[in-house]
Amino acid sequence: MKKTIRLATHWPGLFLPMAAILILAWRAWSFLAPSGAVVGAEGEKQNPPAAVKDVALLDIERRVHTPAEWSNKKAIVLFFLGTECPVSNGYAPEFCRLAKAFANQGVLFYGVHPDPDVTIDAANKHSTEYRLDFPILLDPAQTLTQQAGVCVVPEAVVLSPTGQVRYRGRIDDRYAPDGKRRDVPRVRDLEVAMTAILAGKAPTVVETTAFGCPLPAPAGRK
Repeated sequence: MKKTIRLATHWPGLFLPMAAILILAWRAWSFLAPSGAVVGAEGEKQNPPAAVKDVALLDIERRVHTPAEWSNKKAIVLFFLGTECPVSNGYAPEFCRLAKAFANQGVLFYGVHPDPDVTIDAANKHSTEYRLDFPILLDPAQTLTQQAGVCVVPEAVVLSPTGQVRYRGRIDDRYAPDGKRRDVPRVRDLEVAMTAILAGKAPTVVETTAFGCPLPAPAGRK
């Protein structure tokens, strides 16, 4: 640490290029991390929200779901899932807890599979194994995924009944920027945002960076 400080103090022309190299190396490692994990910076992003418009997706029961289902709800929560992503699967109990806690408060929950290789049968098996007790949608072309601005799985998005994104990002801060996992999260970002929305308020934080696995290419673009 002392050597780094001396470099920064006495040779700024050398330190700045070195810092740039380290940043580029970290970004490359984040993209190519083992098991597909991607590390995002912790904290707020606060980017302008997007909106979800016309989508029609099949669920694992082969029923079609559209935004028409949202009109009488207070909020819509989308959990973007990965059948083979350990981070996504690790959050399954939290997905179920939140769905149970808020389902009777006018909140509609969906799971969304953006992987075009996930079939109805595979999604059905996954839902049963992880006890996901809400509609599971297949989004092989990533129409919903892209409109919602999702980049990794797992990632959560909260919509208004008109499809406006009210919150997007991590479920909580269980994972630190260096990839280490906390036993107990310090901040439950999604739950905080949902509580504010149900109270008729705008969430203080509208976007955070999610930690998880990168999205595969959508159907037709492999």
